[in-house]
Amino acid sequence: MTLRCPYCKGTFSADAGVKCPHCGKFVNLPRHLRPDEKPLRVQRRDHSSRFEEHHRETLTPTFQFGRKPSTLLVALGVLVIVGAILVARVSARFGKTRHRTRGMVAVEAVETLATAAGIFAEECGHVPSEADGFIALISNPGIEGWDGPYITLIKPDPWEEPYRYAVTNGVAIITSSGPDRTPGTSDDIMATTDE
Repeated sequence: MTLRCPYCKGTFSADAGVKCPHCGKFVNLPRHLRPDEKPLRVQRRDHSSRFEEHHRETLTPTFQFGRKPSTLLVALGVLVIVGAILVARVSARFGKTRHRTRGMVAVEAVETLATAAGIFAEECGHVPSEADGFIALISNPGIEGWDGPYITLIKPDPWEEPYRYAVTNGVAIITSSGPDRTPGTSDDIMATTDE
């Protein structure tokens, strides 16, 4: 009878023993093919020999190095890769928001409000009055040509102060008090509709 080694795939006869003549690894042969074993009918019913047989069978290597990876290992590998990608994306997103300073957020906000007031002026013929202020950008104060809302939400500036709205010579001026939270100082952040 010819046998095939599970490691090197070489063939050999059962007379060669439990060791592959090609790669030298032990092969787990069925009991009836082992040359040093007696047939099952002739063996004595000795508990110590059964114990030794059991341990010899469990200690004989049965893992094949050429086998395909199991489904569980593949699933774990995919899970690790997806997790690494998600961690990279989340850390990149939080990294971006950390680098935006309060001043940058305030500049973007006053420019957005000035742009909204400019669009209001194009459609209605004038910027919102100081009395209407930012409310005219969110809801119609009864002005003909209003086609908003031009913005949906106005939050306080990054220093928790409200943005200020003023009109001078038909130009809307939107300002943030800046880090010192005092209007009219050098750190104020400003945008106008004529820019």
